[in-house]
Amino acid sequence: MISTPLLKRSLWSGFKLMIPFIAILAMYSVMIIWMYDPELSKSLDQFQDIMPDLMAAVGMTGSTGTLIEFIHTYLYGFIMLFIPIIYVIMLANKFIMRYVDNGSIACILATANSRKRVIFTQMLSVTILVVVLIGISTAIGCVSSAVMFPGDLDVTRYLKLNGAVVLFDLAISGICVFAACFFNESRWYLALGGGLPLVFYVIQMMANMGDKLENLRYVTIYTLMPGQDILAGTGNVALCCITMVLIWLIFYAAGGLIFIKKDLSV
Repeated sequence: MISTPLLKRSLWSGFKLMIPFIAILAMYSVMIIWMYDPELSKSLDQFQDIMPDLMAAVGMTGSTGTLIEFIHTYLYGFIMLFIPIIYVIMLANKFIMRYVDNGSIACILATANSRKRVIFTQMLSVTILVVVLIGISTAIGCVSSAVMFPGDLDVTRYLKLNGAVVLFDLAISGICVFAACFFNESRWYLALGGGLPLVFYVIQMMANMGDKLENLRYVTIYTLMPGQDILAGTGNVALCCITMVLIWLIFYAAGGLIFIKKDLSV
């Protein structure tokens, strides 16, 4: 069902690409956790009062009284959502779109690998690497919290929060993989597969400002990220997670079918 040599090659290539993203997420995770302090939280809360629109746009609003709330407000409104998406866009381009665009897909298919095996292997590679990226970031957050603030982190909610991030990134990867399978040229992939998730984020920023723009949240996938519901222990967390899983699997399946049947001669 998969090509082991291609899987190993993709995972190694994807992991090398992952290193700077791990560095960025680690830096921000450690810095945000280090900044946690009840008195500092009060000072930072003043920024929400002074610049409410700006702080809301980047998702940095909410309670900061506990360590998990502080991390969620200042890390998961922007950094932990936006940075992995860039990585996902690059993965789909590297593993699928680039091979089609430069014609090297013909060399891969000239071996014993069928189209079905190739695309399934590449989809599996993207999935594994997304899980590894968020997994490493989660481990860094847990270790940093244990060192700097022993016993203060609600580990259960932290793991649930990062689990939701994994599903969110996989849903985004579904859009990217579908676009990579649908188009034959990188420029069109970047316009849709790369552009749509970024457009969604801009829409979410505007929706976060509230007032007349608040209803825009219904047209962006970012609304499915149930961070606040996980912290509060209420809301439709399961429904949001199931929806993200469905988006991921449906787009992967649709993209795979298109890739198997598409004309790769152009």
